[in-house]
Amino acid sequence: MSAVLGHIHFWLYKKIQLIAEREQLIKKEAHSRLDDLADELYATAIDLYGKPIPPDRQLDRIIDHNNIHGWLHNQLQTSSVREATFIKDLTDCGGDDGIDAVLEAFIKQGAMCGTEAKEKLSAQTAPAIYTVMQDYYVNGMPCDPSDTVIEQTDTTFSWYGNHQNQISYWKTAGVNPIIMAAAFQAWFSAFVSHVAPDFAFNVNLDGDIPVYTIAKS
Repeated sequence: MSAVLGHIHFWLYKKIQLIAEREQLIKKEAHSRLDDLADELYATAIDLYGKPIPPDRQLDRIIDHNNIHGWLHNQLQTSSVREATFIKDLTDCGGDDGIDAVLEAFIKQGAMCGTEAKEKLSAQTAPAIYTVMQDYYVNGMPCDPSDTVIEQTDTTFSWYGNHQNQISYWKTAGVNPIIMAAAFQAWFSAFVSHVAPDFAFNVNLDGDIPVYTIAKS
C-alpha cells in the first residue's frame, strides 16, 4: 500500500479532514448565536456539495486508486468550497453574529493545531514554525505554487498573504474574500501563539497586498 499511497497523500488527506473538523466548529459556534438558522444554512451547503467524509474513514479504503491525484484534488476542492459556501451564507444571513462565529471557530482550531504541533516543531525559529504550520493549513495541492517568501531569518519569516491557492474556491462560493482572509489570519495568529509563545503572527501591507509575518516577540 505504501508503494501506491505515499506519505504525501496521507499528509494531504489529514489536512482535508481538518477542513471538515473546522466546519463542525463553525456550525457549533454559529448555532450558539443563531440557533436553527445555522443548522439550516449548513444543510444548504451539504445539499450543494455533499457530506464531509467521516473522520474515521481510512484513506486506502475510500480513495480511487486509479486516479489518486484527481480524487484528492476533488476532495480538497469540494471541502474548501463547501466551507466557504457555509461561511458566505452565515455572514450574509447572520451579520455580525455569523462573522463572530466563523472567527471564533478558526481561532479555536488554530489554537488546537498549534498546541498539537509543538511536539513536531524542529526548532524555535520562524521558518520552522512556518514549515510545521503547513502540516495543518490547506495551502492547495502539493503541485500548486508555493507562497512567495519575502524574508527568512531565524527570527522572522514573511510571505505575501494573497491566498493564491484558496482564492478560486472563494470565488466559486461567492464569499467575501476579506472575511475569508480575516478568518485565516485569526487561525494563523492562534496557531503561532500556541506552537511557539515567543513568536507572533502579524499582518502588514505592501501596497494593496497583505504581508504575513511570523516574528519573535
